[in-house]
Amino acid sequence: MILKKGFLIVFEGIDGSGKTTQARMLYDTLCKRHFDVILSKEPTDSIYGQKIKELAQSERAFTSPEDEYKLFINDRKFHVETLIRPALNEKKIVILDRYYFSTIAYQGALGLDPEEIRSENALFAPEPDLIFIINIQPGRGLNRIRDGRNEAPNLFEQEESLRKVKEIFDSMKDSYIVRIDGEKCIADIHRDVLETTGKMIGHLLIDEKSPPASHD
Repeated sequence: MILKKGFLIVFEGIDGSGKTTQARMLYDTLCKRHFDVILSKEPTDSIYGQKIKELAQSERAFTSPEDEYKLFINDRKFHVETLIRPALNEKKIVILDRYYFSTIAYQGALGLDPEEIRSENALFAPEPDLIFIINIQPGRGLNRIRDGRNEAPNLFEQEESLRKVKEIFDSMKDSYIVRIDGEKCIADIHRDVLETTGKMIGHLLIDEKSPPASHD
């Protein structure tokens, strides 16, 4: 399956929404259908991404929102330069588990200006073609983390802050956003995601069986 151009799909939502599961399922299905597709996530495993992960576990209280935000920016620049933009230039489908919309929501919940975050990221980060925001209530998401993953919520995963994060996600009005009910079963969510994705990439497919255009 060859596309006329690269296609960027992003999964967003609060922690415990199921976005990671859905990103993986979409990737697996598109691979089986012979699309050239890449799955990635943020934070990455760059030196900046590793520091972000350390903050989530123990050091966040000792880091200012501004310094934390700089780490996300540097990590995303690395991600864009080394993976996202090259893959899109090669006309691949790129699926991301989080992107700069998470930074808008999470760092915005800490008091940074969401519009300034958006503007700065838009200067270097490719705009998505499709964003799935999976909606779920913060309490439900935290229960999934504790019960489903058998993990203790990290410092990014506190209910009061997640409510603020959700409010910012809810306020986003971009035309490429599709909101999904995260309370549905996994299979139903995947079906909805796949149906929407198929409609959007269908018109980008190159028909390899078609004869070359005449130049007479």
